[in-house]
Amino acid sequence: MRDIFFLGLLVALQLSIFIHALFIGAYLSEKSERSFQGFLVTTVSNFLIGMIMLIMMVKTPEIIRKFSFKPMMVLESGLVFFSLLFVKIRITIRIIRRVMSSEYYDLNFFGKKVYRPGIVKKSELAIYYLTMPFTLFTGAYFLANMFFK
Repeated sequence: MRDIFFLGLLVALQLSIFIHALFIGAYLSEKSERSFQGFLVTTVSNFLIGMIMLIMMVKTPEIIRKFSFKPMMVLESGLVFFSLLFVKIRITIRIIRRVMSSEYYDLNFFGKKVYRPGIVKKSELAIYYLTMPFTLFTGAYFLANMFFK
């Protein structure tokens, strides 16, 4: 019974940390009150779940000896992979929308489109390329453990 409860707490902690990261990103981009409140709620939930898990580990250390962390690593790598893939798809869609918008290009003498320099922002380009190794590593680990074991 304790093993299942501990596993549930571990999954809840991972999801809470993921949601926490989403709220941090939303707050940094929007500066909204809702994002800040979500950030605070997930901070408290992370702390409480972590304290409950710590108390369980101190009282019954055999939970850790019985538990295999490999399935959790596969789930975590899948979560990171799909979140990074979502970020890349979102950036790509934004760039495609700017390409289609007439405010980001001019027509030259021959009627061809000439794109303005601001169509791809430097921050988007940096995020896209700097997260590429992490996306590939986590995706390879997730897919190899899901389909080839």
